[in-house]
Amino acid sequence: MRALSLGLGLLVLGLIPVTSARAQDCADQTQMGLDQCADAAYKKTDAKLNAVYRQIVARLAGDADTKARLVAAQKAWIAFRDAECKFRAGNAEGGSIYPMLVIQCRDALEQKRIEELSAQLECEEGDLSCPVPAAP
Repeated sequence: MRALSLGLGLLVLGLIPVTSARAQDCADQTQMGLDQCADAAYKKTDAKLNAVYRQIVARLAGDADTKARLVAAQKAWIAFRDAECKFRAGNAEGGSIYPMLVIQCRDALEQKRIEELSAQLECEEGDLSCPVPAAP
């Protein structure tokens, strides 16, 4: 019965399709292999997020107040990401699939964050709703 509720919970959360799609890309279909594939994908996404973040920090070099707000926002976002992924994968907590579900969740949320931050790099001159100055 627990397996059925776990499967239904993952289906409702939309995690099964993500798991299945990524699992096809992994040569090693053991849970350890799937964990390693998920971790490798996440590391690439995390590197992209850090690169975009560094670009924004560079543009804010002369604006300490806005940079401080960016740092605070990113710290809060990381706390949200971690709590959200713990929530999403909670039905599998204690199971062997749990680490993979958390990593896949982080990967998906970081991809969205990359889009959000990248948009800040594309603001037009004079857009007061955008805290990041246009590129020189």
